[in-house]
Amino acid sequence: MLRIIADDFGLIKSVNDGIVFLLKEGKISGASLMANGEAFEDAIAQLSGIQTANVGAHLVLVEEKSLSGMNLPKNHRTFFVRYILGLIKLSDIEKELRAQIKKITNAGVKINFVNSHQHLHLLPGIMGIVIKLAKEYQVPHIRLVNEVVFIPRSYYKYDILFSKFFRILQLFFLRFLSRLAKKQIQKAGLQCNDFFVGFVNAGSLSESDIKYAKNLAEKYPDKIIELGCHPGYEGEELKRKYKHWGNYNWE
Repeated sequence: MLRIIADDFGLIKSVNDGIVFLLKEGKISGASLMANGEAFEDAIAQLSGIQTANVGAHLVLVEEKSLSGMNLPKNHRTFFVRYILGLIKLSDIEKELRAQIKKITNAGVKINFVNSHQHLHLLPGIMGIVIKLAKEYQVPHIRLVNEVVFIPRSYYKYDILFSKFFRILQLFFLRFLSRLAKKQIQKAGLQCNDFFVGFVNAGSLSESDIKYAKNLAEKYPDKIIELGCHPGYEGEELKRKYKHWGNYNWE
């Protein structure tokens, strides 16, 4: 089964507009909602016109404003260093993630799955918190980032692979964390995807990525294949505010 999930719902209105368009057109399977995104209220308002929308929680521990008073680092690199050094308390993380999930459910949204900004939910310790909250709030599915690194030449040429070298190194690490997390998730009686597509080319997906995900779904009809994407209408405000994300192509 192929699931196409749009992340960053609630980030900014132009992103919301793009995601809602795709939801209404049936082009994506669902969207993950940022409780602390600046356009959260707009996302909730737009969801009111889509009664059958499949919505998840996009947990955020960097960049955006905290809901609990926790000091959220500016980027995932800073977060990772501080977390490894023990400078970020798990109790603070649980408090923040609980506040985010509670804000979504209080808005009347049923959370069907969980993932996170920069995939920080996969880190040891944080995954345990996410599983705990998922069971508490009856959220059945947690995302793994287990994208296949070496895929056919027809999808990624060598020059593209070279340009994505550091991204691929990050993926090796996330694949390792995903293997550990899968055991925890299944032991807790929860679900997770069997394959993921969309990390290496995050922000610049092409038809090749979609074709690859569809091929996986056809090859493994009894498995869950998740394609993560970041659609939106590219207004000047979006480009200016998130230019530090690199060469993103939302549209």
